[in-house]
Order: sequence, then C-alpha cells, then structure tokens
Amino acid sequence: MTDVTDEVPVLIVGGGGAGLTTSILLSRMGVQSLLVERHATTSHLPKAHVLNQRTMEILREAGVADDVYKRSCPPEHMASIAWATSLAGPRPEHGRVIGCVDAFGGGSATATYAVASPCVSTNLPQIRLEPLLRQHAESLAPGRVLFHHEVSSIEQDADGVTAVVVDRDSGAVRTVRARYLVGADAGRTVGPTVGVRMGGLADLVDMVSCHITADLSSVVDAGTLIHFLINPDGDGSMGSGVLVKMGPEHWDERSEEWVFHALVPPGDTASYAPDFMPDLIRRSLGLPDLQATVHAVSHWRLEASLADRYQVGRVFLVGDAAHKHSPTTGLGLNSAVQDAHNLAWKLHAVLAGHAGEGLLDTYEAERRPVGRRNVERATTTFFLHMNIDAALGLAPDLSKEASWARLTRLFSDAAEDADLRERVAAAIADECHEFGAQNVDLGFTYTSSAVVHDASAEHVYADAVTDFHPQTRPGHRIPHAWLVRADERRSTFDLTGRGRFTLVVDVAAGAAWAAAAKSVAEQQGVPLDVLEIGGDWHDSDGTWAAQREVAPDGAVLVRPDQHVAWRSMTGHPAPADVLRSALRYVLSAG
Repeated sequence: MTDVTDEVPVLIVGGGGAGLTTSILLSRMGVQSLLVERHATTSHLPKAHVLNQRTMEILREAGVADDVYKRSCPPEHMASIAWATSLAGPRPEHGRVIGCVDAFGGGSATATYAVASPCVSTNLPQIRLEPLLRQHAESLAPGRVLFHHEVSSIEQDADGVTAVVVDRDSGAVRTVRARYLVGADAGRTVGPTVGVRMGGLADLVDMVSCHITADLSSVVDAGTLIHFLINPDGDGSMGSGVLVKMGPEHWDERSEEWVFHALVPPGDTASYAPDFMPDLIRRSLGLPDLQATVHAVSHWRLEASLADRYQVGRVFLVGDAAHKHSPTTGLGLNSAVQDAHNLAWKLHAVLAGHAGEGLLDTYEAERRPVGRRNVERATTTFFLHMNIDAALGLAPDLSKEASWARLTRLFSDAAEDADLRERVAAAIADECHEFGAQNVDLGFTYTSSAVVHDASAEHVYADAVTDFHPQTRPGHRIPHAWLVRADERRSTFDLTGRGRFTLVVDVAAGAAWAAAAKSVAEQQGVPLDVLEIGGDWHDSDGTWAAQREVAPDGAVLVRPDQHVAWRSMTGHPAPADVLRSALRYVLSAG
C-alpha cells in the first residue's frame, strides 16, 4: 500500500444522483468529502426523470430546487398519463385514447398535493439533472468532485477506510484515508468488495429504450407526460411501447425530445439491429413517415433486488448500490436522494461529536425497510399494466386482426360491449396506484433508535398507497404548513432541517420549552433551534394547528432530515429533563 496522500472525513464513490446529493448535503453542513466517479461525465441516458414532492423538498433544502424548476417540466404539462392505440394511423381504431389518469398531483389531485408540500413534483431527465447536481457539488467542494477517477481497492479497519484511487486520465494513483465511505456506485465495486449481496429477482424482463428528437406536436396533447401504446402492430401494452416527453426547451406538445421504451422477448437479437427501434416507433405511433434523430439506444433488464445490508462497518450503501427496481412509480432516483438525506445528517452529527456512532446504525434500520417497500411497489406497478391487456382480452396467441377486433368493440356503443368498456376503464383507473401514489412518496415512516416512539395508534388509511395523512407521530415527516412573518411566507420545511434539530412549540408555552432547548443545546453541544408558532411566525390559516396533533402546550422535536424524533403531547413540569433524555436517546449519546 502506498503512503496516504489524502485524508477526508467522508469518501463518496459514485457521481450519480445519490453520490452528488450526498456531496451537496454534506458540504452544506460543513462536512468535507471527496467524491470519485469512474466515468468522465454524468449520465448520457435520460433514464430516471420524475422527481416527487419529497425529493423536491430535499433539493429545496440543498439549494438546488429553484434551478431544477427552471429547467424541468411545469406541472400542467405532466398532469396526465394516457393509454392509446397509437397517435395516428389509417384504421378507425388508430389514434384513439383508451383512457387517462391524473398524474403526479395534476388534474383533480392538484389541491390535495398542494396542501401536502411546499413543492410540486416535476420531470427532469437524468441527463439534465446530474450535470446540475454536479455543478452545485463542485461549487460547494472545489477540487473535491473528481470524475474519471476509479477506486481500485478498499480496506477498512476499526478507525477508518483506506481506498486506492486511480486517475483514469493520467494513471496517477492516490491513497485516500476516510473516516467513512459512501458507496453510490450502483453496486459495481463497493458492495461486492465489502461482502454485500443483492437478493431478489433479476432479469425479470428485457427492455430496450431509445432517446430521440422528433416533432410530434400535431399528434400529442400538451398536458400528457407519458403515452402507453396498446397496438396490435406492436405487442401488447409494454411491447407496443411507452413514449415519454423529455423537453428540453418546450414541455408541451412541442417537446423536442422523447424516450421510447419497449419490452422485447428474452434474448431477442433482432432488437439490437440499428433499424429495430426506429421501425417499432413508427409502427407503434402510427407514423410511418416520422423523421426521428436517434441519440442513443440502450438495452436493460428489469430487476427487483435489495442489498442484504446497507452498512458494513464504516461503509454505507445508497441508491442503486442498495436497491434496484422497475422504473414504474418513479421510485429509483427518488429513493436514492432520500437515502442520501437520511445518511448525511447522521454522518454530520457523529463527525461533529454530538452523536454516538450508534446513530449510524439507524441508517440501515430506517432506509432498508423503505427500500424493500419501494422495490415491491415498483414491481407490482410494472405488472399492473398487464391488467389492461387482460381486460381488453389481448393475448400473445391472438392474431393481429382479432386484437384489432377487440379494440373495435371497445370503441363501439353497442350494449353488449359495455362490460368490456367497464373492465378496461377499471383497469386504467387502478393505475392511480402508480401515478397518484402520494402516500408512498410522502408517508413513509422510520422505526429505529433515532426515534422516540409513543403509544399513539397508526393512522388507518382507506388506501395506503394514494391517501396521504400528515401527522407528527414520531418517525413521520413533519407536516407542511405555511407560516407568515410580516410580508414573508415560509413553509415548516424552510424553517427546519439543514443539519439542525428544531423544537416546534406554540408561543403560549414557548418560553418554558425555549429555555429548556437552550439549556440542553448548550450542555450537549447539539444544534437545536426553537420555532415558536404564534410569535414571529404566525399560523395564519390554522394549518399547523390542525395537523400538530399535540396540545397547545406540547412540543414536537424535528430531526435534521425533517422527520419527527419525539413529541410531548402536553406541557411538562421538567421540560429540560424530558428533552435532554429524548435527544440523548435519538443521538445514541449514552
């Protein structure tokens, strides 16, 4: 082993969404890190694109959200998902919409999503998000974000991790010594090196994606983000293809770029032919003369896998290094950003000396159950699309003419076809569990020693996928409420987080809690703020009061990741004692 040439608190391996977000969050909390990425540039494929409300809240905290919104799809242009036979074509059944659902907080869901978060969901493909994240990461950590550098070996001991890093341009080798290592390399090197295994299902189906520039302005709707084609000239819903709007200058019907995904038979060599995707796109869209510029074609296989561990000693896994799943429900990149958010504040707390190392054990305890749930949900929603084929009565052994005949019946007004129409409408309506999964996006909760759980009952949901219920029950994300000070309007998410704990209290009982918080913060060296609602900040529309679930003299302790750590349902005769005890428990401070 060569001499150590670089020492850093945190080494991040991988410069995709998870790694770059980790770098940004650590930098903003004052933690120095070094990021190394084996590729020379960020992703050259669109890949992940939908950013849900929780992810945008995190990017808002990271100072990135405004730049994302400037470049991404406005809500009104991603409010709908459509299933259609094609976009055009000679048959009466061509160019027909089979059904639509509201998506990502659009349409009838707009008000529900608006009251849940200060942020709207948006759409920005990975090829444009990652350069933006890289720019922010490099500006916060100049010279500490190294692309075209590769980790060739990793060793860890009781005090830290030693990695050998190779500059792939010059061949120069450096040895990096870090207190902790974050593996954000999609499972290529870090996980296998430390003995982590991925369990689950691999190679579920073969997919091919094609990134194109084409003018579809005369045949698409401005508000529809994704078109699923069900076309007998293709092969069912996934085989006929999925068309996704990608901007970048226009996000309405004038979108310049698109991605087209299609399921192909396992091991199908024909799909590797240069003209396969252009031909399939023209056939499925019903546009035989479409002029399209192909930027990239990628083949990939659907997985549903989860790492058996998220932590091995001083090594932590985030993003695709910890979980891999179908792109349906848009949980991949969103989960990665949320992994980074959960881990970053804990690394900061331990490195700053106000938390014990046991706090780091709660990363796996909290994020792995969420990862498992998201893998299962993504797999479920992928195969949910097959229910539409089944409702239509389409099957692989059905001839093209017989399949078109089923579609002819669907669009008829005949009374004898009413059952067919009802079955198809019900199957499409069920797609709200993919495109309106607000409780999946916002309602996940943490159970670990970094949360002081109380005896309150879990909320009972009518639909645990779509129905989101804001609450302060420990482990849950803090409810969003707009607070007003003079002419300033800020969300509870703007006044919490950012590497600090926050005690949220009502001004009527704020003095006792504020004095307690000041005493505890000074004694334990913990960054702890007090947010007195009704003082400088007013709950002008009563939203916080309706959601806080504690009495006016109670208190809610919010962690730096904006999840509730502890709450006191009422006032307490010794507020400093109970607050001190809660913080010591949460921070594994003994």
